[in-house]
Amino acid sequence: MRILPVLFITVLTGCSLLPDKTLEYRQAEVLPRMTLPEGMVSLSGDDMFAVPDAERRLAYDKDDRFEVPKPPEFSVVAEQQPAPDAPLPDAGSTRIVLTKDGNDYPIIMIYTAFPWAWEYVSKALGETDLRVDDRSREAGIFFVKVPKSYGLAEREAQIKLSHTVNGVQVAVLNSRGSALVEAEPGLAILQRLHEKL
Repeated sequence: MRILPVLFITVLTGCSLLPDKTLEYRQAEVLPRMTLPEGMVSLSGDDMFAVPDAERRLAYDKDDRFEVPKPPEFSVVAEQQPAPDAPLPDAGSTRIVLTKDGNDYPIIMIYTAFPWAWEYVSKALGETDLRVDDRSREAGIFFVKVPKSYGLAEREAQIKLSHTVNGVQVAVLNSRGSALVEAEPGLAILQRLHEKL
């Protein structure tokens, strides 16, 4: 029975014997900002969670409690809907970039409202050798037949438009829409589409 209290006291005091490493982060090396290879575009380079009063916090005070900054609040902005008889703006005045996402997968970024991006992609697809079988504007999907020359295992794919904070992202999905196609044929399809945008 005497072993239990001794064991309990040992466990309680054991925590205080462990080294305190809570401030070791101060010795971490500060690295320069990442630079992208030429021709690539960063979708966002802003500091989302900057530490307020960082210089003042170098002088650590145990009574000075750090409050974690809240993430920015995103608000839904009503999309600009084109009037039924309004002409399509010239795509040359819209920034359209063939780039890669965070997973190194090729995408097209169109920096405009979704309705305009949909019209640009619809028009551009009509000028390629990709045949549009069906489309769903509500889902942002073009169902296309893909020629063998693109090297895609399946002959069918989906061109998916997704609204993002920065604009509209265009990617190539498999025929079921469950995954992105392989990077090489995906890039070939997007390059062809980008030429016509």
